[in-house]
Amino acid sequence: MSRGKSIWKLTDKYLLGFFLGVLLLGLMTIFSSTYEGGDIDFFDFSTIYGKQAVWVLISVFFGVFIMLLEGQFIKNSSYVVYLIVILLLIGVLFMPSIKGVRSWFQFGSVSIQPSEFAKLACSLAVAKYLSSVNVKIQDFKTRIVVLLLLAVPAFLILMQPDAGTMLVFFAFIFVMYREGLSGNVLLYGFFAVLIVVIAIFLKASETENLIFGFQVTGNMIFVFVLLLLGAVLFAVIKLLVLPRYRKPRYKALVWSLLTGIAINLSINYVYDSVFKERHRTRFQIMFGIVEDRRGDGYNMWQALSAIGSGETSGKGFLNGTLSNNKYKHVPEQSTDFIFCSFAEEWGFIGCLFFIIIYLAMLVRIIMISERQRSKFTRIFGYCTASILFFHFMINIGMVIGLAPVIGIPLPFFSKGGSAVLTFSILIFVFMRLDAERQKVLR
Repeated sequence: MSRGKSIWKLTDKYLLGFFLGVLLLGLMTIFSSTYEGGDIDFFDFSTIYGKQAVWVLISVFFGVFIMLLEGQFIKNSSYVVYLIVILLLIGVLFMPSIKGVRSWFQFGSVSIQPSEFAKLACSLAVAKYLSSVNVKIQDFKTRIVVLLLLAVPAFLILMQPDAGTMLVFFAFIFVMYREGLSGNVLLYGFFAVLIVVIAIFLKASETENLIFGFQVTGNMIFVFVLLLLGAVLFAVIKLLVLPRYRKPRYKALVWSLLTGIAINLSINYVYDSVFKERHRTRFQIMFGIVEDRRGDGYNMWQALSAIGSGETSGKGFLNGTLSNNKYKHVPEQSTDFIFCSFAEEWGFIGCLFFIIIYLAMLVRIIMISERQRSKFTRIFGYCTASILFFHFMINIGMVIGLAPVIGIPLPFFSKGGSAVLTFSILIFVFMRLDAERQKVLR
């Protein structure tokens, strides 16, 4: 009993409060998004809300169990958890397809999605490796090992195929940056993302123009612009940079140009040969090129109308008319588009409160990470914050039309047992590790 009391005493109450608050808000929103009118029964576990409530209880049970473990045991189990999840990701590829995707193990009415657990497994494995003695992110070997730890599960998830979940692994770049990855690499990554966005936009809005009798597309012009920009920067370096500093800058410029051109050419192939028609349409809708309100853009436009109907203060709990099961105005209103259900009921003020409490939870995780003596705990904390932030940013961007619809859930809100269990375990593992911070020697 004394042990339990000491753990409770050392547990960060602010993070626990934020977590429970967001978890409760999410459960309430799932209930309202699946509400069909009539009598209210909070204890009907046959409903979507009831099943999610069971998963929440399971998550809390796992959390209590985790709080009773030793931090060293969690650390030593990191690679074992990673290996088990990899085996699950391989095994799920042989399962029957559900909606064209092999992502779930089905046990009667219960389904398990191992790709969600891969986020936890990678967080543990990356934290374990980077916290090892004599391992530095500045070393080329270290970067390759971390890349492989992330690339293996990402590739297996892409094979399902589940491109949305695979993209979450890019969030680990923030972890590597915190651990000493050069800011130039991060800048290089943002440059690559910018090129991808521009290339997709040009391809999605492709028009062919005849110049001197040749058909010229927007992507061809973009390559020319990159080369022209490269020539200008080459001249600037030659004029303004001292000779002994020119070589590394020339090298960075050449690699940046080659990367930009390679990405641009790759997007042409991927857009035409890999993306399906619905994916191409979604990008066109996101960029405002077309307005397919009755086709592939239906979900987004319905979600926007539900968000707008909430106005300043919302319609109140269970009073939504566009984002629940009664009228079925918004498809997937309890999963990927659940934010519109919350926005309709609580309005702009409620959304502002939600964003503040969610960001406060992320900031608290970062603050706790920075006070750690254990490098493993600090890295794991940044992994947790990065994953939650990536989900938060992309999901809300997706609902309001600033990101393509790629099926990324909103943590603790979107329906899904595997997701809420994984996110909860991430929080509880971090809180358990933090509770031992005073025992760790510097």
